[in-house]
Amino acid sequence: MALKPGKYTSQYNISDTILDRVKQGGVETFRGSGTDYSELGTSIIYIASVPLKRVVSLKAFIETAKYNITKTTDVLEEMDKNSKVFATFDGDLDIDVVINIPAHSTNEARNNLAKIEELQRLISPNSGYRGPSSGEIANVDIADGRGVVPSVFRVWFKNIISSGKEFTNYSTPRTMEFGDIMKHGFPCVIDSVTYEPVLDAGFLELDNFLYPKVIKLNLKLIMEVSQVNIRELPIEGFDPNGNYSPFDNKFFPFCVPLEDSEKMNKLDYSLDRGTQNNAFFMSLETTGQKRWVQFKPFLESFTRTHGTSITYAESKERVGKLIASDQAMTFKDLSYKFKLLIPAKDIAEAKNNCAKIQYLMRMFYRPPQPVDSEEIGSIHTNSIGLGKKEYVSLSNRRIKVYSPSFIEKAGAIEGAAIGFEPMYQDGISMFLSSLAVDVSFEVGFFEEAGKLYPKEMSIDLDFMYDSNDLIKTYTLNDGKYSMQSSKIIPQGAEALFPYNRQTSTIRLG
Repeated sequence: MALKPGKYTSQYNISDTILDRVKQGGVETFRGSGTDYSELGTSIIYIASVPLKRVVSLKAFIETAKYNITKTTDVLEEMDKNSKVFATFDGDLDIDVVINIPAHSTNEARNNLAKIEELQRLISPNSGYRGPSSGEIANVDIADGRGVVPSVFRVWFKNIISSGKEFTNYSTPRTMEFGDIMKHGFPCVIDSVTYEPVLDAGFLELDNFLYPKVIKLNLKLIMEVSQVNIRELPIEGFDPNGNYSPFDNKFFPFCVPLEDSEKMNKLDYSLDRGTQNNAFFMSLETTGQKRWVQFKPFLESFTRTHGTSITYAESKERVGKLIASDQAMTFKDLSYKFKLLIPAKDIAEAKNNCAKIQYLMRMFYRPPQPVDSEEIGSIHTNSIGLGKKEYVSLSNRRIKVYSPSFIEKAGAIEGAAIGFEPMYQDGISMFLSSLAVDVSFEVGFFEEAGKLYPKEMSIDLDFMYDSNDLIKTYTLNDGKYSMQSSKIIPQGAEALFPYNRQTSTIRLG
């Protein structure tokens, strides 16, 4: 499995998951070694250094894997000060991983320390590194002007941390070769390795040294695509017509080859009383291919914020603020933040949930314009990436969002809309500014053919609306109240946002 220290002449084994049998006085023994038999399975997380071709493998006692999906967004004010312009640019993706590293013996405790020591070396820049056979700097095509080779990695754990490419069921951890990890591993840089011995678990003592029985390792895996073939990026946004980018692996992060929106969004409420015909609906706003997801309304948190920008006059003679003028109050923002719990009662629903997350991630990023196919061969991979100069944005991404009682336009059908078209028409068009997906390792997984499907996940979403045309206030003339309609709010529904219900008792007209 890649280049690694030679067969056992010492107690350290960096690349393998276990220590082989040792000999004492010519007799094979398990003394100081032993096993917890977890090495017989395939639950191994592999961390491979691309330039050095070294691998650190750990038993996958993973506590946390959280996907953080972000993009650069500039907010500009329109001339009338009552609307905003959202300009979105390149996107980033990182995975926060927390791994518990237990030791069943002193030998494994020593081996665990060696692996962490190795990881700390591997994340350091490889300045002046020279290949084993030539005198030239290894991988000079990726070295910067100072001859420093970037410390880039591939990290692989089944279909939970991967490049999104399909894989076969590896029967044992020792069958994962370096080439496999390069193909299927998540391309990234590791900005830090945080070592934390779990003090409450205690220590093993040998030769006046304390070896932690359990170590907690925190890693931030930041997606980095300088070493990725331009035609095999882990993820790209849907194009303007709702189609997959030709450069997208399509099934990152969970490797679920499901593309039928109708099939994946069929919700089974048989075990969820009181939630029938209620859902959180999100659809890509496009005139082409329908790309949409809906989740059961297991709402963990929800906030709606409506803000006003106020310009104050300068005054040093009064207590309190002075509004500068009658034009000094303008629209600031209308934003929604909510968290959804996504449980699965069986493996079929778990697969659908994974497929919907794959959709949602591609709905998040702005649509790219790919480079001309004739130019692909001449582009240096160092400059390839989401939102880099080889891609030109076609438009900002809008998403229709609908959930009865929480997010619905004024004048929508009372009661929960059913089916794509009614939900799409009754939704509000917004910008998805941030997205995070948290896989619950505590609840566990369904397993099939070497892949893991979470029994529970959660998603955090932040949406922004760009105009002051949803919330209208009153005007008072000659003792009579009136309200203005808009393109978004039809006449007669001026007072129905945000609940789509008549809550005011003030008579208009």
